[in-house]
Amino acid sequence: MTVDGKHVGDHDGYEAFTVGQRKGLGIAMGEPFFVISIEPKSNDVVIGPMQATLRRGLVATDANWLIDPPVKPLRCRVQIRYNSGATDAVVHVKNDNEFNVEFVVPESGVAPGQAAVVYDDQDRVLGGGWIESSTI
Repeated sequence: MTVDGKHVGDHDGYEAFTVGQRKGLGIAMGEPFFVISIEPKSNDVVIGPMQATLRRGLVATDANWLIDPPVKPLRCRVQIRYNSGATDAVVHVKNDNEFNVEFVVPESGVAPGQAAVVYDDQDRVLGGGWIESSTI
C-alpha cells in the first residue's frame, strides 16, 4: 500500500522487505518508490516516494556506552546503516537503556532493528544501541 493508503499490489510476506528498500518491490509506480514502513500485524508493506523516507530522528534502546553516558545533549555523528557514513546529530540520553537521536539533516532508511552507532568527530565509537522507532 502507498503512504496515502492505496492498495497497489500483493506480496508473499513482509519478511522479504526492508525499510528503505527500493529494488525488488515488484510494482512500477512511474517514479522510484521505497519501503517506508512494515506493519507486521496487518502484513502491510507501506511504500512511498523518497521524500517520505526522511526521518528527523530515532529512539534507540539496549544502549551500550564506551564512555560515561552523556548527561546533557551530545553533538556527535550517528551511523544507521553499515554501508552509509555517519551523519551529524545530537544525542539525548533518556536513561541507562535508551537514547534519542536528532539528525541535523533528516535521514532516510531509519529502520527498527538496525544499529545506531554514535561517533565523535574523529571516528571514535562512543556507544550505540538498537533502533526502536523513528521520528518524523
